[in-house]
Amino acid sequence: MTEIDKDISKAIWHGKIPIQLVLNPVDPMDTLFMEVPRYSYLPLVTSHLTSQTERYHATDPHSIWYEYEGEPLKWHYPIGLLYDMILRMGTSIQGQQREQQTPSLPWRIIVHDDHFPETILLRNPGLETMQDMYMSMIKEADFLRHGSTKRVMNLSKQDQSQLWQALFSEKYEDYWRVNQTILDDRGIGVRSVPLRLYLPDQAPVIQDIAPFTNEKGDSCTLGDVLHSILPSLFMADYTTKDTNLIVVIHGIQLPLQTPIRWTSDHLAYPDNFLHLVICKSS
Repeated sequence: MTEIDKDISKAIWHGKIPIQLVLNPVDPMDTLFMEVPRYSYLPLVTSHLTSQTERYHATDPHSIWYEYEGEPLKWHYPIGLLYDMILRMGTSIQGQQREQQTPSLPWRIIVHDDHFPETILLRNPGLETMQDMYMSMIKEADFLRHGSTKRVMNLSKQDQSQLWQALFSEKYEDYWRVNQTILDDRGIGVRSVPLRLYLPDQAPVIQDIAPFTNEKGDSCTLGDVLHSILPSLFMADYTTKDTNLIVVIHGIQLPLQTPIRWTSDHLAYPDNFLHLVICKSS
């Protein structure tokens, strides 16, 4: 792992999205306003709802789901990724065409506790299941980065729990105290950057890996990586075949000249994947 710019890392960690939760679809005035971390997940919002609001206090959390403009939101995607995908793309997550929008805040989301869309979503999990899924993602990223999961598997149970609790309690220092052990490349050598690419028009999510350096030993850039994975969209000279095409992560448009290692070290989500949204500029 290269030297991290803590100011940038902390700014990304503390990035939040203001949301307006419509608690009663019949009464749009029955709402709850929250600020949620971009890296968080909807099951953590559910935990807040069931513990803090009288309406959902006795509701089975597995039956709760969230909708934006008629579209069920996937609970296993980070909230910041969901926001970027829906409001920066010309299509919805389900592939339905929609007019390109300028992101609007607060993000208005409708909460449901019945008529669960079984054919679209898995049941909203409990926090223990959510923690297991999150740790599985970290292990997968560790394998893609180093060729093994030793860094994660060698963590104590307390450290593994701390990674999740830091997300739950929004404690940056607690998270990085453990995660820097996973990303420490001394004596192992970096294998690659784990990344996922999200494209419009209902295209499948692309999971791939990218080297930090090319065959000559020079640092690879974001543009180099995207040209290798999507040559039909990204040219070798840092231009795109569609001049309006941009790359977004954490709501930020990234220049294609950005070094991929810097991008990975500073802009990866807490699961250690780069979740890159490919979309057209507003």
